[in-house]
Amino acid sequence: MTQPPNVSVIIPNLHSPHLGDLLTALARQTRPPDQVIVVGQDRYGFAAQHPPSAWLQWINTPRPVSPALARNIGIAHARGGVLCFIDADCIPAPDWLAHLLAEYQHGRQVVIGAVAIGTPDESFWQRCDNILALGDCLQTAPAGARAYLYTANVALARELFRTVGLFDLRYQRAAGEDTDLALRLRPHTPLYFTPAALVQHRTNRTTARAVWQHLWGYGQQWAALHDYGAEGLPRSLWQWLARVAPPLAWLLVPLLVLRDVVRLYRPQPALLRRYPLTAAAVTVLRGASYHGQYAYWHSRSKTHA
Repeated sequence: MTQPPNVSVIIPNLHSPHLGDLLTALARQTRPPDQVIVVGQDRYGFAAQHPPSAWLQWINTPRPVSPALARNIGIAHARGGVLCFIDADCIPAPDWLAHLLAEYQHGRQVVIGAVAIGTPDESFWQRCDNILALGDCLQTAPAGARAYLYTANVALARELFRTVGLFDLRYQRAAGEDTDLALRLRPHTPLYFTPAALVQHRTNRTTARAVWQHLWGYGQQWAALHDYGAEGLPRSLWQWLARVAPPLAWLLVPLLVLRDVVRLYRPQPALLRRYPLTAAAVTVLRGASYHGQYAYWHSRSKTHA
């Protein structure tokens, strides 16, 4: 029988009020992790409630650091052959890690878990935020290959970082660094998604404005990926138009938004059936990412002018 892998869970933390619940949930896993590393800052004092031990390590940074840097610090201190990343505002189901490792032991070197949708304490705008930011990794989505990964819920073979390198520190906001990593991983291994490895994402985006700003930031990071020359990233006619003919690009945005929403909902009809009212808000808010991309390129063109 194959020896069970040693697992390190890495948590970047920037004063999350949910970190205590996350650590409690990790301790109660049906297959507990061998090591948990929290990197960042702890305004709420959870280190006192969950003191360091052979199982739990706290790495305090003197100032706030980017998610990319926090994860790289965690990797440097990890002992496991499998590295699991989870965000400090995510609470895993009791069998979360067991499901990730089951897929890993079937030969999958990158396993992406799912985000729960429709939990009792989830507000309308939190649901919209999760759908827009993590649409193809919701619990209603089918298992299978994915083009990208997100580091709020993923397990990777440690050796992959030796092959492709660590997280790119040029990405100071969340989202760009994990997309960049996915692009570097894809030539070496498939990225596999399982809806069975479930976390609840307690996003703090509870208003339409907050969700818009979140998606706007995603657009900024997507544009930065192109600007930094990320390999394997698809380029579109709209991105070219946004730079050379902005009025024409703006006319196309409603059509692109409708295309994106159809692609989101088509593989998971249960999402539309259970939460039909969110579809209208998701459609409107999807445009924020295009606004973010345009704002990034416009600011860069002014800088280089």
